Amino acid sequence: MTHVLIAVDDTEGSVVAARTAYNLFGDQADYTVISVAEQEPVYWGDDVALGRGLVYPLAVPPIGTGMAATMPLAVRPADDALDLPTPVDVAAQQAEHVVAEAGLHHAKPIGDTGDAADAIIAAARNYDADVIVVGTHEHGWFDRLFTHSVGEKVVRKADVPVLVAR
Repeated sequence: MTHVLIAVDDTEGSVVAARTAYNLFGDQADYTVISVAEQEPVYWGDDVALGRGLVYPLAVPPIGTGMAATMPLAVRPADDALDLPTPVDVAAQQAEHVVAEAGLHHAKPIGDTGDAADAIIAAARNYDADVIVVGTHEHGWFDRLFTHSVGEKVVRKADVPVLVAR
């Protein structure tokens, strides 16, 4: 049985890629849908001796005035304060959203963090994917000068065939 890894993000192109994969491989394939989030955010206070879950004043002059105002600066919540979702949880929810929107109800949604292309390639190896499906974004020439394409990097580095869906 063919195992298809579908790499998604928060764009409509991800749903198109998932639907394209299903149209090509049908019910005879197994599907894994992966979304990759950035690394864990770095909170101010992680590397300094500030209390967790506390709010510290920060002097910031209001726009248009010469006077200093006090504005709270929040740092990482105390461990027992809020149960915030991790970036992996958010990525997994994004994958679940694409699964639902594309109608791939038997697909396995997963989330990961790190460099998106590297995580997708690693997932393809871990899940023994036969093919990777990625969507594409329409970037202008100026955007291409300053941003890298995850899809292009996956195409260059993957050990399995990569289908780029438009």
